[in-house]
Amino acid sequence: MDQQADTGWINTIAGLSEADISRARRLSVETGERLARSLKRLGAASDIAIANALAAFSGLERIGSSGFPAQPVTAGGISTQFLQDSAALPLSEDDDTIMLAVADPTDPSPVEGVRLASGKSVTLKVAAFADIEEAHARLYGAEKGLAEAIEDDFGDGEELKDLASEAPVVRLVNDLFADALKSRASDIHVEPFRDRLRIRFRIDGVLHTRPSPKAALTRLITSRIKILASLDIAERRRPQDGRARVTIAGSALDLRVATAPTAHGESVTIRLLEDRDTQVKLDDLGLSQAQRDHLTAHLSAPYGLILVTGPTGSGKTTTLAGALDQLNTSDRKLISIEDPIEYQIEGVNQIAVNAPIGLTFASVLRSILRHDPDVIVVGELRDGETAEIAVNAALTGHLVLATVHTNTASGAAPRLIDMGVDPALLRSTLRLSVAQRLVRQLCPQCREPASPQAGLKTAWKAVGCDHCAQTGYLGRIGVFEFVDMKDELSDALKPGVASSEIEKLARRKKMASIRDDAIEKIEAGITSAEEVDRVLGVI
Repeated sequence: MDQQADTGWINTIAGLSEADISRARRLSVETGERLARSLKRLGAASDIAIANALAAFSGLERIGSSGFPAQPVTAGGISTQFLQDSAALPLSEDDDTIMLAVADPTDPSPVEGVRLASGKSVTLKVAAFADIEEAHARLYGAEKGLAEAIEDDFGDGEELKDLASEAPVVRLVNDLFADALKSRASDIHVEPFRDRLRIRFRIDGVLHTRPSPKAALTRLITSRIKILASLDIAERRRPQDGRARVTIAGSALDLRVATAPTAHGESVTIRLLEDRDTQVKLDDLGLSQAQRDHLTAHLSAPYGLILVTGPTGSGKTTTLAGALDQLNTSDRKLISIEDPIEYQIEGVNQIAVNAPIGLTFASVLRSILRHDPDVIVVGELRDGETAEIAVNAALTGHLVLATVHTNTASGAAPRLIDMGVDPALLRSTLRLSVAQRLVRQLCPQCREPASPQAGLKTAWKAVGCDHCAQTGYLGRIGVFEFVDMKDELSDALKPGVASSEIEKLARRKKMASIRDDAIEKIEAGITSAEEVDRVLGVI
């Protein structure tokens, strides 16, 4: 088929904008690659959506991985590298015909190559790029050769290190990172069991199981990850923590690696932190107009303390980045202390914590007070020393923004008091506590009206389509709770004060709860009641 003549299929993909189509066509012309490849490279459409569109356009059968062979098919002895590069997989072969699964039936090269190599006719079915890639790894790739070449007893640590540094293992682990990056995963979980290795990605706060390598490769995969993080690969009895920085598909990734000994080997959890230089604005966070105005008013104050609370992974760092963008003007000096730096913000002096050399939150905070800052951002108030310095900085004419690990806005001040901060100082400095969570947003392409639960005016439900990889959700948005620490609430800050007491006073002041904000987003069709139940508990 002619590349330019047979591209009408791209217009049939739901949710694909004209701008996306133009970008894909332009990239195809610039690189000389097929249009389907360019669309996949841009990430503008899922592999499933591309395969469905191409199958319908060409009139060929669409096949999933369940229809793939359990053993390799020789296909006339043609190079497996050629097949992999062409996104083609032999399905079956008889005396006259070879059946081939292809990701792009408009590309004649795999058909011609197999026909010339085998002297047989070729029939086609259409499969997704990712399914074909996974099948190649299983049938022909690094996993198969390695699994056959290694035994359970790897010998000493140096031998294991050599094996884990060989190209096939390196490629296997790099492919794991690339898959996670493409899937927008925040964490990778590598979990060994008796007879299998389970790989899971956390995407939009939910764990998803991924295709996993053979169990025999567990030690090599974990060792490769430990080498990257400068951990002791011979030590498998104790937990270890480390960091690494890698570049995958042109994107720089910071990795936080944690290992733990389990009954069947080492479990490894990897937090992925991609370098992000995109501007985060307050409008991007999911704040209502009233909440945005409320926060902006507090950010306009010349001094004081603003706390953002919530569990790990609730979006606190993103909220601080949005606040910094609001404050980032030429007449202010802004300094942030972070662990690690997640957003690169032009105009902000950003300092990364490095505990092994003594660069802690407390030591950096004490030092930067001599640098004449107007605004200070502390990534986390982890201990009493850091909290005390931050409060004193707010007392001496600086606007200080920080995060603290508590579940509620009303629990932020009691937490600092428990750390040893003088309540009298808090009464003079703490302006606002913000609690937040992240909920998944309903996919705008497939959401449907639902019967509202009691107490809801309207509701929508997740369905699932190619645009959202059949999950029904696409991306996440914040739900928030603001507690102004003034008047009776400020007066309540005394030794031993309970968060429940602060919360009662906040409700008496008619301050909206995080649940109120979530209900507004359900009724607006932004998220679902089921998702809010998952994150916050039953409404």
